[in-house]
Amino acid sequence: MHSWIKGIISYFKVEHAIVLIPVCSFAVFDSAFSAFSSVLAMIGEQFPDVPVVVIQMVLSVPSLLSIPAMLLSGFLASYVRKRSIGLVALAILFVGGMIPVLFRAQSIYILFASSALIGIAQGLMHPLASAIICEGWSGAQRGKVLGFKQAANYVGAAVVALVVGYLALTGWSNAYLVYLAVIPVFLVTFFRLPKGGIERKLIDRENKADGIKELFTPKVVYLLLLFMVAALFSFAFHSNIAMMVGEKDMGTSADVSKITSLNYLVAFVLGITYGKLSGVMKDRTLAFGFAILAIGLAIASFSTSFPMLMLGGILFGFGSGIQEVSTIYYLSNEAEKRATMAISLGLVFVNIGITFSPIVVTALKTALFSSATASAGMLVGACGFAALAVVEVLYRNRMRKKVSKAEREGR
Repeated sequence: MHSWIKGIISYFKVEHAIVLIPVCSFAVFDSAFSAFSSVLAMIGEQFPDVPVVVIQMVLSVPSLLSIPAMLLSGFLASYVRKRSIGLVALAILFVGGMIPVLFRAQSIYILFASSALIGIAQGLMHPLASAIICEGWSGAQRGKVLGFKQAANYVGAAVVALVVGYLALTGWSNAYLVYLAVIPVFLVTFFRLPKGGIERKLIDRENKADGIKELFTPKVVYLLLLFMVAALFSFAFHSNIAMMVGEKDMGTSADVSKITSLNYLVAFVLGITYGKLSGVMKDRTLAFGFAILAIGLAIASFSTSFPMLMLGGILFGFGSGIQEVSTIYYLSNEAEKRATMAISLGLVFVNIGITFSPIVVTALKTALFSSATASAGMLVGACGFAALAVVEVLYRNRMRKKVSKAEREGR
């Protein structure tokens, strides 16, 4: 028992652990604004003459603006040190968060300005947190630390959602006071986060376009397309779960929230243990995650009871946790010299997949199953991930053969 406990303690020992404080804080604030969905109804009451769809756009603006900001973050990494980018992002985030507090009820456009700044800050921070980890850790340690960051993301999102809910009880604009927590994060980042290196430019006079060639290798392009399609099929769960519960008369919105919460909990546990899992599964980790996602979505699609649906949700959470951490881990390993830009592109491709998911999944369930039900949408996701698991296994087998052949020729 004593050795077992020592093994657990040693697993959580990480060099440069102090760096994880600002990095994990970046991860928390990266997804914090999603918690403000609980405040939309109160904003609607504040602005009764504003259409509901416009009120909802307050929540969608950050997602829209974070896409170009992510690309900008990757571009700036070749000119500015990562700590400086992080400090600027935190300053923008703080200003964006304080606008509704200072200019509470003047205009709905004040909230749009706030959301725009928050979206830009989130976009700058999203790839930055992972890029800092990739710069500070390598190999198995990198996978483990990326998992820790992902776990912090889930815990932070839950805590922020709780804090936002309580702050909103005293007035919807007070919910934005949660962004006061940016101040200590800014200070820790300024004093404890290393400046970070400057990545080589994609295009310069000396090397011309060699940087682009280094970035867009066949392996990186494969991963970008793979993760885009994976995000497309993954979103089939989120966009269909509530409707499927209603179709099968399995419960209420409260029951859907139970599945979502359990999903996050499982993904959190996976984040903590990703280092162990990837150490065992090695280059089969992603294919294993895809297979689990396929099984989870299939069980959810064919579920006849709420416990069966919960099981599908648990497996989906486990698989999606593997997929999310692997997105960063795999891309950073394949584009070591261009990690920030590769991660930025990966996140952009993931967002593209999510954006087009409802359209593609609807078309596929109609073409393949002649059905418009949410269960059919889940089944499309299951079939998609089963296909991706096969593709990934075949790809890794091919890479193994190439490595073995190169080793034989080198002897």
